[in-house]
Amino acid sequence: MIVRQIENPKDGTDVEELAQLHHDEFGTSREFDRTAVGEAAFHCVMDKERKYLNCWVAYDDYDKPIGYLAATIRPSFYSRRSYAVQEMWYVVPRARGTRASIELLVQFERWALSHRVERVYMQVEHDADDTLVVKIMKLMSRLGYRTQGYIAVKVPTYDKPTNKELDNDRSTHRVVGAVEEHAAQ
Repeated sequence: MIVRQIENPKDGTDVEELAQLHHDEFGTSREFDRTAVGEAAFHCVMDKERKYLNCWVAYDDYDKPIGYLAATIRPSFYSRRSYAVQEMWYVVPRARGTRASIELLVQFERWALSHRVERVYMQVEHDADDTLVVKIMKLMSRLGYRTQGYIAVKVPTYDKPTNKELDNDRSTHRVVGAVEEHAAQ
């Protein structure tokens, strides 16, 4: 098994595939857009310094992707320091219980420390089964993390706009008008 930072479009495709599996298994009530994952992977690869965004993929001995961890570094509101935040972390079922999840975490921590962050945040959100959350939190405790505070999640609901409301959207008319005006010149 090897874990490496994503570096090229093929690695980005691996992240997209893992994110799809991740969503299918755990995030079924969340909005998911595979192209958004691809764009984030692209931005990650384009940021050669990896100053704000990074992602790693774990591969098995046959070079098949078996897990990923995506993370960001954000400036602190309270000081001139920054925080490292794990955004997504997933290992396929057949690789759970191996070192894949730990090795992904090690790479994330190395990156965070290289940027001299003040804190490293790990988070677990699971819509369907809190058993996994408890299991992961026990692992995190053994790795030196402590539970601090909580994450409260509220999913807002919105009324769907009607076709008539969409037809009256001024931003759409501005864009269409600008295109027509440009074409007329």
